Amino acid sequence: MQLTTLDVVVIVLYMALISIIGIYFSRRQTSREEYLLGGRSMHWMLLGGSMMATLLSTISFLSVPGEMIRYGIAYMAGIIAMPLFVPVANQILLPVLRGLPITSAYEYLEKRFDVRFRSLASLIFVLRTIIWMGLIIYTCSFAIVEITSWNLYYTIVAIGLVTTFYTTTGGLRTVVWTDNLQLLILLGGAVAIPMMIGFSIGSGPTEWWTTFSGAGRTNIETFSWDPTVRITVVGIILGNFFWNICTLGGDQVAIQRYLSCPNLSAARKSVWMFAAFNFVVMVALLFCGLSLFAFYAKTSNSSIQQFQEEIAGRADKVMPVFIVEELPAGISGLLLAALLAAAMSSLSSGINSISGVVVSDFFERFNLFKIYVKNLWADKMVSLFAGILGIITAVSTAFMAQNTEWNLVELTGRLNHIFVGPLAVLFFGGILFRRAGISAALMGFVAGALMSLFVCFGKEWFGMEKSYSFVWVVPLPFLVGLAIAGLIAIVFPKPSKDAVDGLTL
Repeated sequence: MQLTTLDVVVIVLYMALISIIGIYFSRRQTSREEYLLGGRSMHWMLLGGSMMATLLSTISFLSVPGEMIRYGIAYMAGIIAMPLFVPVANQILLPVLRGLPITSAYEYLEKRFDVRFRSLASLIFVLRTIIWMGLIIYTCSFAIVEITSWNLYYTIVAIGLVTTFYTTTGGLRTVVWTDNLQLLILLGGAVAIPMMIGFSIGSGPTEWWTTFSGAGRTNIETFSWDPTVRITVVGIILGNFFWNICTLGGDQVAIQRYLSCPNLSAARKSVWMFAAFNFVVMVALLFCGLSLFAFYAKTSNSSIQQFQEEIAGRADKVMPVFIVEELPAGISGLLLAALLAAAMSSLSSGINSISGVVVSDFFERFNLFKIYVKNLWADKMVSLFAGILGIITAVSTAFMAQNTEWNLVELTGRLNHIFVGPLAVLFFGGILFRRAGISAALMGFVAGALMSLFVCFGKEWFGMEKSYSFVWVVPLPFLVGLAIAGLIAIVFPKPSKDAVDGLTL
């Protein structure tokens, strides 16, 4: 499979454009507040789009259609959770976090508990985000290699270096503007594929659904008491709901966005915009999965049973193969740019957020490298170092992906979401429980972390016949940790009123 010259020109022009955006905004980088928070004056609509582009990434762009092709429609029931998490975030999290003059989300934990919680959470965030960045770079490179037959490792290095350059140069404004550009390209790609398939095979969503249903891909289990069942409707809704509120309440990548708004009202609108974009993109990816399955079912010369086995075995590769084999020159390049867009938007946000956390929570907090912090050299050097670590992690992820049976959805869920729930316990415990002190927060976090490891690696580490489903990786640790924190808060002496004023509801 080879790209045409026109495809390569489109990709090169895209890479040049985002680099120019980084250089353009570099002239405005005169302070840490500008570099990390856009001067706290960013428009809520741009921030909502940036949040969506960041948290979607190439992983979702490829894995959602691949998940549908391999396992069916059940995963898409999670979109029901989209309007449910917004009131929780807007009424519980934002009033407290937006009311504080903070740059790093984890500054809240020092104010509410003590500096050890801030340092612990910051360290976990940095490690987790580097793993996430590695997953993103690997996933995008994996797709590009399928399309172009380029060398995997050269591709990983190229994506990582270009993204690191424009992020390090232009700060959050560059990240937000390129995120929104990348979101438009991504959404355009997700819409274009079903339309082109419809014209190609002369059928539409009704026929696609019939084909999908005939292959048993629309069978959905509503609920099961067995937590090892891979996906149920209730399970995926709860999984999406808790992942969103935990990410919005414990992840610097998301919190940095609404800290960059000028006021609380704008921050709330940005969360609604994020949910709206999330819904639209996921519906578009649903149609991608349906149309791709129908296209290959119609063009396959194999029996139905043999076709289902073949396509399930290469489900995560179906979209990139379709892009290069079936689409006209130029369009293939544009959709490859969409894959790059999804990866680079997430990668750039991860780099920028790591910079803010490391410099605020370690360098500034402990008076390290004072001169370099003041003139932004510390932030830029940390950004550069984070990008390099992401590249190294991507190479390691490539090896792991080739040696497990997990698809991209499960690989992401189990490796990247281990500490999403436990970190959120610290924030929600601090905000919801006025009686919660250091002991309650610590025990809640530890209980959540242990439960998370059990859910993620029950089969591999604890000898279970089957691991719990990946949909429980966030809900169970969060609920267990929060319950433990709440119970211990009742037993131990509560903090003084002065210690919690303005830090709880």
